[in-house]
Amino acid sequence: MESRFRRQLFFWIFVLPALAAYALFFLYPFAQGIRISFTNWDGLTPRAPISLPRAEFESRILQRLARPADRAFLLEVYHLDEDDGLFKRYELSGARRYRVYALLRAAGWQPENYRWVGLANYLAIFSGRVEERFYPRRLQVRHFNPDSSLPGAILARDFERVILPALPGEEERAFLRSFYEPSPEGYTLKPEYDEFALEDRVWLLPEVEREGAVASTKVDRFLEGVKNSGLSQDRGALERAVGDFLASGPISAAGAAQARQAAEEMFGLGRLKSLLASAWVQQSFDLGVVGFTLFFTFFNVLCSNLLAFFIAMALDARLKSRNALRSVFFLPNVLSMVVVALVWSFVFYHLLPALTGIDKWMGDPAKAPWLIVMVQVWRESGYLMVIYLAGLQTIPADVLEAAMIDGTGFWGRLRRITLPLLVPAFTVCLFLSLSNSLKCFDLVYAMVGPSGYAVGTVPLVMDIFFDAFAKRLAGLATAKAILLFLAIVLITGVQLSVMKRREVQQ
Repeated sequence: MESRFRRQLFFWIFVLPALAAYALFFLYPFAQGIRISFTNWDGLTPRAPISLPRAEFESRILQRLARPADRAFLLEVYHLDEDDGLFKRYELSGARRYRVYALLRAAGWQPENYRWVGLANYLAIFSGRVEERFYPRRLQVRHFNPDSSLPGAILARDFERVILPALPGEEERAFLRSFYEPSPEGYTLKPEYDEFALEDRVWLLPEVEREGAVASTKVDRFLEGVKNSGLSQDRGALERAVGDFLASGPISAAGAAQARQAAEEMFGLGRLKSLLASAWVQQSFDLGVVGFTLFFTFFNVLCSNLLAFFIAMALDARLKSRNALRSVFFLPNVLSMVVVALVWSFVFYHLLPALTGIDKWMGDPAKAPWLIVMVQVWRESGYLMVIYLAGLQTIPADVLEAAMIDGTGFWGRLRRITLPLLVPAFTVCLFLSLSNSLKCFDLVYAMVGPSGYAVGTVPLVMDIFFDAFAKRLAGLATAKAILLFLAIVLITGVQLSVMKRREVQQ
């Protein structure tokens, strides 16, 4: 028999390299991530400064080190450039780098953008002091800004269900209806109230267009004053604007009458804009980063597993084309996620608007989260189908035949035999779909990118990416990443524990 020493020797020969690789590529980066999460690092500032002014280097670092050997070591790492009066650092590597870090820490020196802040990042996350789009929230969506031009058309459902009920009285509703008329598109602004046409009536005055008696700056000031007076419904300001314009140059009586009439009509448009801006407001709910991550995880896990299971049940039957169908359903998983995102983006941005007449698909916050879930389910269900299919084929045929002989129907066999024996497959599929959903990044980034904040489709991993590389909040981003790691470990750990106990019971 082989000696115990030889067995242990062979064991450690194979295990020690794996443990070393595990410590190097997981434990060390993870420990560094935990350390960074307690800082305000911006992702660029080094822990050891590349250069410092001579006075600051000597007073804040060298003079605070008690040991002459430590000061001598730093003077080996930094050299004084007499031309600009800066202490500049040589390239650092290995143990020398960590000794420099330790000496700087002993001297109490820290870069402004790499300071130890303790639990500040974690407290900001849990107390809600991070960006308001991080957590779910209720908000008001304003569809019209009074400084903008009047919308040429308003959908019937918005006009009748949102705007009219929000107006204070019947007089205001009648006033609004006097400007808009029903049309196939909903409600359309009457041509005589086109804002640009009213402005043209002033610009086309002979004294302005041909003779040049009135400067264009005077016209711009006149139109701006009329618009502002209309928004505030200040008739005194309107009269002053008209008076100043008529006094700005020789204008005929007909021209003055035309300018005054255009000003009166624009004054009425100002009231319409104010009413429309105050009434065309809807209460909305923004999932936020956390809400969308949970939404995406729940529906992707539910739908992808159900779809994969039903496809596997169908393909487990003795069909002549079952091998070809398996390849067809598994094909989306073979494609690159970026390719999948680009193909579906073309469908949502070009094909569906042309087929349905609905312009907004991915740009609509009510549709975009469901569309992203649909694409992920379409891609992931083929992979899960293979696992379920493998589990179905391990069920002993004689058990199913015995149940059929005993008169057990399809649903009885499914509930009492198939599902209990498929618990190991459910364990694996739930684990994979849960972890993949919580870590989803490439699909959403390729389909919506930074505009995902506007439509509420930013998962937590993507938010961490933007914090670290766009907002220069690497410390906060690392804290979020640590919390996401713990959440994935906790959720998948509970799922595996529950499902493993279920396997034992079966």
